[in-house]
Amino acid sequence: MIMFFLFSTIQIGGNVEIKYPQTKTVNVVDTLFGVKIPDPYRWLENIDSLEVRDWINKQNDLTMRILRSLPERKNLIKELKKLFDVESISLPIRKKDFYFYYKRENLQNHSILYMEKKELDFKRSQVILDPNKFSKDGTVALDWAYISEDGRYIAYGKSKGGTENSTLYVLDVKTGKNLKEKISNTKWVSFAWLPDNSGFYYSINMVKKGFKPFIYFHKLGDDYNNDKYIFGKGLPEDVLPEISPSSNHRFLFLSVSKGWTKNDLYVKGIEPGDDFIPISIGKDGIFNADVLNDKIIIYTTYGAPRGRILSAPLNSPGEDNWREIIPEKKAVIQGFHIYGGRILIRLKQDTFTRLLIYSNDGIFLREISLPEMGTAYTSGRWNCDTIYISFQSFYYPPTIFSYNLKTGEMKKIWQMKSGINMDDYTEKLVFYLSKDSTKIPMYIIYKKGIKLNGKNPTLLTGYGGFGLGISPHYQKNILPWLERGGVFATPGIRGGNEYGEEWHKAGMLEHKQNVFDDFIAAAEYLIDKKYTSPEKLAISGGSNGGLLMGAMITQRPDLFRAVLCQVPLLDMLRYHKFLVGYIWIPEYGNPAKEEDFKYIYKYSPYQHIKNGVTYPAVLFKTAEGDGRVHPMHAMKMAAYMQMFATKGRPILLYVEPKAGHGVGKPLKKYIEEYADNLSFLMWQLGMKKTGKTR
Repeated sequence: MIMFFLFSTIQIGGNVEIKYPQTKTVNVVDTLFGVKIPDPYRWLENIDSLEVRDWINKQNDLTMRILRSLPERKNLIKELKKLFDVESISLPIRKKDFYFYYKRENLQNHSILYMEKKELDFKRSQVILDPNKFSKDGTVALDWAYISEDGRYIAYGKSKGGTENSTLYVLDVKTGKNLKEKISNTKWVSFAWLPDNSGFYYSINMVKKGFKPFIYFHKLGDDYNNDKYIFGKGLPEDVLPEISPSSNHRFLFLSVSKGWTKNDLYVKGIEPGDDFIPISIGKDGIFNADVLNDKIIIYTTYGAPRGRILSAPLNSPGEDNWREIIPEKKAVIQGFHIYGGRILIRLKQDTFTRLLIYSNDGIFLREISLPEMGTAYTSGRWNCDTIYISFQSFYYPPTIFSYNLKTGEMKKIWQMKSGINMDDYTEKLVFYLSKDSTKIPMYIIYKKGIKLNGKNPTLLTGYGGFGLGISPHYQKNILPWLERGGVFATPGIRGGNEYGEEWHKAGMLEHKQNVFDDFIAAAEYLIDKKYTSPEKLAISGGSNGGLLMGAMITQRPDLFRAVLCQVPLLDMLRYHKFLVGYIWIPEYGNPAKEEDFKYIYKYSPYQHIKNGVTYPAVLFKTAEGDGRVHPMHAMKMAAYMQMFATKGRPILLYVEPKAGHGVGKPLKKYIEEYADNLSFLMWQLGMKKTGKTR
């Protein structure tokens, strides 16, 4: 194996030259289906080696030295702190006579879990779990919490450094002390309490590297090593089981998923010993269910890519007994809840939420009137008429309402105090045509008074995968950008859920190029309509959105001036070999199969870096504790691009310590990270004016 070292420099303004760390290359060439694939930075995959750690430290030192020298960074940190120094409250959850919710105030690193008794006003709060006390630096996080039906016990998970490798504990709410339960490897747990609190079902990850959950039953107080095995053995590695209780906690559902487009679904009585009864097996669609009286209510995309609602008898819930009670609509049915003996469905229409109430037989009763086009979520109990609605939009700050299903009365019970006059800003929902003439929705936001002269710094973000789409959310973190005359845009590209499962499937597997074409068309629309120009256009995305950024770098480097690429997938020929990558094969395909290799290789960003191309400036960000996307993706891509760096267009890499894919990150780290990101983009787009964000 031949090794040699490369040395690259770049000039950043004036006469200051930045020297990239020396990076060796190795003579590694794979032959896949007759195609020779060089991988000169394969050695960077071994993140635990001293040599790689030394290289990371040098890259981090260079990047942070540059970012911290940027004049706007300190201003941005101050502005972001002011914006986040407000009370935020989550949607409350009712358990018997108790209300539980998360609240953050005074720039706390993590939200605290509170409880109130009998009446909910967010004032008579009792602290139940305070993750800010888990560690001094805030890097130990509360990953999840499951509250028993009577509010007496809380099973919760915590993990270090963003890894999401949770350890399960059980808190006695009455005494404020943990029980003796301590179960490791409960990453991404699924969970269900028994109605009498005597035990619970849970999933445990059975592999050291990756994710393979088995379902067990634990009796409270027992040694977990003696827990009863329920389900999971013998499944293919990309088939994942999870459990959930019915809303009345009398039944247990088992979902066995392969990817994000289909799953098998079973039901049984929640007591140990009952056998699972199949609801759906081998169907091409998503299935979720709950129990209402003596019927199982089923949500599915099977035979209805925009969703429909079925009913079936509890004792024989198979397909022969399905009865459609709420048919597919033009808008997307995203799911349903059982509240107060009624069915509430959540619709997505051109990115925004609608809430519709039906009787237990599927007769339409009424639509809940929401303040404007925005995003809403609900909580409530199966036997109670009062529900709670959280609502927000780009303009409307997060707000919680109570709603009476019987009377239709709606009351505002809390709203975030933003201190921002949103009348100063303009929001547009536009539709543009992609390469194949598919109509794509996009939100464009900017401060009133800008001129459409093609000179406005613009930030375009995107994701496009796994059925995750855009919806209007209150994004105070973009206000410093808007205050400096920037435009913010986010399109609902294919791969998401904007128009149902067909929209998702149109952006996965062999159709992945549609995602990239949709995003390119969004950029061209912004340029054509004189919002911006290639020299004033920045783009950002993370995770699957980081893959999108990599494709933009390699497919249309001429279209963008700066790129923020976070926790990305970039070497798509090897993604399935690291961490949990293999569970994404149903979404991306398997590069070890020739048919899949052909279309994956066409867009895999790492394999398409070329000499002689003027690339945009790029800030790659990844994290050493990321348990989802391996840091090697960003590291290898950054090293490759640094070899061909263009003068005045830096290629920077930061591998964040004590951090993961983003979940559980303390607020302090988040504010500094966002200040770094905006500083980089503003620097590259020539934005120098200090904002006046209130």
